[in-house]
Amino acid sequence: MSRIADRRVVVIGAGAAGASAANRLAARGFDVTVVERHAEPGQGASGNIAGVFRPLPSLGDNSLSRLLRAGFLHGRRHIAALPGVRHGLTGVLHIARDAKHEDTQRRIVAEQAPPTEFVRFVERDEAARLAGWPVEAGGWWFPGGGWINPPSLCRANLAGIEVRHGRAVAQIERTGGRWRLLDAGGALIAEAPILVLANGTEATKFVPRLAPHCPFPIRVGRGLVSHLPEDAAPPFNIVATRVGYVTPAVDGIHCFGATLATGDEDLSPRLADHLENLVRLDRILPGYGRDLDPARLGGRVGLRPLSPDRMPVVGPLSASDGLWVINGFGARGLVFASLCAELLAARIAGEPLPLEADLVAALDPARFARRQPRKV
Repeated sequence: MSRIADRRVVVIGAGAAGASAANRLAARGFDVTVVERHAEPGQGASGNIAGVFRPLPSLGDNSLSRLLRAGFLHGRRHIAALPGVRHGLTGVLHIARDAKHEDTQRRIVAEQAPPTEFVRFVERDEAARLAGWPVEAGGWWFPGGGWINPPSLCRANLAGIEVRHGRAVAQIERTGGRWRLLDAGGALIAEAPILVLANGTEATKFVPRLAPHCPFPIRVGRGLVSHLPEDAAPPFNIVATRVGYVTPAVDGIHCFGATLATGDEDLSPRLADHLENLVRLDRILPGYGRDLDPARLGGRVGLRPLSPDRMPVVGPLSASDGLWVINGFGARGLVFASLCAELLAARIAGEPLPLEADLVAALDPARFARRQPRKV
């Protein structure tokens, strides 16, 4: 246990990143306060009805695949020990894009020889049987994967932790060794010697001023998830992915999508988004959405924080000042959240780390400064 004298921490953000970080810090005895601009946890990028929970192998087992595997396994353990998380480990079928991709998937399984309870390759006929619907190719079957309801994960992580809802942070200042969070009227929201920025795309408004020495190239990714009423489609009981995904019905809704665009922060669903998602759905399950009217589909737009290397950003912006960040989850927050939160809390507490040193370095915010061209 770290010998930090003042163990107060303020976490900005009650989405998957912030709620998970708060949970792991509180488990280590820190006095955690979470500040959230929305009225409930998990209302930003973590507000979808259901999200996909599965790893993604690669040839050569690159850093992203290693992190996703570790995050997936850690996340399964965390969810099993956390009451109140709505989820279904239905299995995930990751259908190959084409014949070449099928060969790559077969090769990865053959070379890496993972346990079949983690992943195995299934040919097209078995893939169709698992899906309960004709598919165009074989693919990976992750029997332990499935879907998670992100808001319930956030609420479960925050049980017993003080959350100040409906408080938007307009200004952050450091005075007397403490971080002070102020609203638009200058009123104090919270203060503590340790501050964790877990507020997704909103963090880009604060990092350049609070840590000007630390490049923070997070971009905003706008994505629409389309909603298909359960009674408007044939039964479908697993998660399937290809270039997109579709989930079983959760609360009477199949979620499918999702679009991705940068340079666009409009939260209004658009017909063009639904049309794009219907193309994705047809590639996953040919003909499944053939009779759907895109104008009658519901949906939800979220703004996701994207890092340029697709790896999360977890670590100190200024460790000596108690300024930390957990961000850049993109579309994989459900897989990244619990392990990245464990890493962050362990680093703050000065404990042994749950990841190999090269992965810790690959997540550290300082990596962006190391990659910048040196000035002559």
